[in-house]
Amino acid sequence: MKAFAPHLLVALAAAASLAACSPTTTAADSPAASARAAENLLMDRHDSVMAQTGHLFELRQQISTAKPANSGPYVHGLQAADNAMMAWMHGYHAPDTATTPAPARLAYIQQQQTKLEAVEKQMRGTIDSAAALLKQAPGTPAPASK
Repeated sequence: MKAFAPHLLVALAAAASLAACSPTTTAADSPAASARAAENLLMDRHDSVMAQTGHLFELRQQISTAKPANSGPYVHGLQAADNAMMAWMHGYHAPDTATTPAPARLAYIQQQQTKLEAVEKQMRGTIDSAAALLKQAPGTPAPASK
């Protein structure tokens, strides 16, 4: 029997590895887990975009100090990007996990991800434009890069 035991172990190891490769449903695949993961990604993006708001304020201050020609649209763009972020934050209401079904939570979070993506794009565009304006303006310090 001892001579048979190594073959049995090899067979059991092969069966276990095949079982590990087969598709199974786990708790991580559940709608609730998907909604939680999507919400975590949304909050990570929120944190990333919020980190850029400081750059908006810095650029507005630099433009205000340097007073380059035709800076009005850039200042308004920076303010609009900040307003868009504030509007998104005030409009976002995390779905209640106790009363909202997971598929509905996931759909809402995906919708919010799309909205926040648009805010991020707006913010990035206005930051880049304002930085380019300051770079072109004679006698202005180079904007801090972030």
